[in-house]
Amino acid sequence: MSGFFGQYQTTMDDKGRFALPAKLRSVLSGTDKKPLLEGNLVITKGLEGCLSLYPEPEWEEVQSRLSTLNFTEKDFRYFSRRFYSAAGSVTPDKNGRILIPSHLVSEAGLKKELLVIGVNRWVEIWNPERYQYYLEQYAKSYEEVAERLFSGDGSDQSG
Repeated sequence: MSGFFGQYQTTMDDKGRFALPAKLRSVLSGTDKKPLLEGNLVITKGLEGCLSLYPEPEWEEVQSRLSTLNFTEKDFRYFSRRFYSAAGSVTPDKNGRILIPSHLVSEAGLKKELLVIGVNRWVEIWNPERYQYYLEQYAKSYEEVAERLFSGDGSDQSG
């Protein structure tokens, strides 16, 4: 089985470090069977108020996809500036701890308690209260979203 999944509660120390959960650190790449959360990783502003942590192969895929978009579009330039300017390279230490850059700690409203979730190809880091608020604010039910996504029609049919 591959991919990141699950949710894990952990803590961040005063320096902005936290230990990646062992179950996430044990996820191996499909090709060379090396741990995906080892070596160089990229952390940046995620969506809905979290941080996104990308293994190097996934980061390269995101960059490849973004490079196909039209730089003359205002939305593309805005997103690219926010996404890339917030990004930082991090490397877990021998205990699996990474240092979250201080600007990202502020960006995600992180405090001592963290929620780390696996999202298949990447990992998200949340303030637990912000994650709970996100879940409460999402208007569609889990079942409605699943039906739309798995039916092959990803369009919003509510309007």
